[in-house]
Amino acid sequence: MDRLTAYRILVAVADEGNFASAAKSLGLSNSAVSKNVRELESLLGAQLFVRTTRSVRLTEAGQTYLERVKRLLADIEAADAAVTEMAGEPRGTLKLALPMSLGLLRVTPIVPAFQKVYPQVSVDLVLDDAKVDLIAEGFDLAVRGSGDLADSSLIARRIADLKHVLCASPAYLERQGPPESPQSLREHEGLLFTKADDPELWRLRRGDEVIDIRVKGKFSANNSMAIRQALLADAGIALIPRLYVEEDLAARRLVDVLPDWEPEHQSVWVIYPPGPHLSAKTRAFIDFLTVRLRDVR
Repeated sequence: MDRLTAYRILVAVADEGNFASAAKSLGLSNSAVSKNVRELESLLGAQLFVRTTRSVRLTEAGQTYLERVKRLLADIEAADAAVTEMAGEPRGTLKLALPMSLGLLRVTPIVPAFQKVYPQVSVDLVLDDAKVDLIAEGFDLAVRGSGDLADSSLIARRIADLKHVLCASPAYLERQGPPESPQSLREHEGLLFTKADDPELWRLRRGDEVIDIRVKGKFSANNSMAIRQALLADAGIALIPRLYVEEDLAARRLVDVLPDWEPEHQSVWVIYPPGPHLSAKTRAFIDFLTVRLRDVR
């Protein structure tokens, strides 16, 4: 016996006053209605209806039980409606994990615009370069510079590519001399980003030619903005996302090194837990972020 089905049959029989009419209203057979009522009475150990040849009426126990069943069914319908409404319209709290530099410079400014479009969504930002456990810590999604997933149950979606630039300050290049080829980078101070898969390996491309260069350096950091500060302090050459230094390049505080060689791009990914029904708030933010980062450089 399906309890919810039995409860709905109980209400229908009470409303219609007989089994046949209840069966017709529910699209069930007369025997199915009778069987469910008998099994429910057997389960409860109480008679719910007094039956006659033409009609049925509730017993005192049946009337008491009916009132509680109606409240239960109303609560279930309200719960279903609330979830359906949330699935259709973005609402609730969206918890996001963001890398520090990209989060501050590109994602955080997008959030107020997102909330203007979806005013029922609250946003909880956690900016940290460390990878969080999305499921254990209750995150709806994370933005990362890698689609590699330690937890293979998660879903990764690439939403943008970050262009990188090889650059240094004019003062550093005047002091050390500019590199004349990718190979000559080995003679320079590399400013190393430790969150990269291999911080000392820089891949450069010129047309169909690809060169991997191993560099060394006495300065390393796990944050791109720290690398930028070291660049501006004339400490060396760095491979860094262009968006973090584009103003410095425009102002000639930093300059391109080996401009004929293009560094490898880095993809931006959104990571989110699996499930057959992605929440409306998460889906809306991913779509919004994808459009806003489409032109990121």
